[in-house]
Amino acid sequence: MKRILAIALLCTALAPGVSSQAKSVPDDVQQTLISLDKQWGQAGGDTAKLDKIIGDNLVAIGSKGEAQDKQQLIADNKATSAGVQNASYTPDEYKFEMLSPDVVVMTHRGTTKGMQNGKEVTESHRSLHVFQKLDGRWQVVANAQLPIAH
Repeated sequence: MKRILAIALLCTALAPGVSSQAKSVPDDVQQTLISLDKQWGQAGGDTAKLDKIIGDNLVAIGSKGEAQDKQQLIADNKATSAGVQNASYTPDEYKFEMLSPDVVVMTHRGTTKGMQNGKEVTESHRSLHVFQKLDGRWQVVANAQLPIAH
């Protein structure tokens, strides 16, 4: 819970001049951000794809509570997907809050299934992403991911 509070405080710091009331996120922005999230989930260890989605000054908390920058998050993503064949990523339960026209907070659940060492593996997590529109495109600038026990 402290991690989520820290990310929420981070969201406020990332959005100077944000009105005290969050606004609903337009459908086209929601669809763009969902598409980016799905690309991330399907990227596996593809660092080029991840590099486009994740902002250079990312602040993140990994699934074990560790602080991460962009390179650490990409390395963690790559290590997690290593050796997993026929992986499928299923996200759902999306929720959004628009802090400013250029900052949106998204939460969701994601589940990855695949085969590793001849056994079926399933990983589920809840994510909190802060997207910021930089140079006309959305990127993740803050992230927290917590595992969901099976």
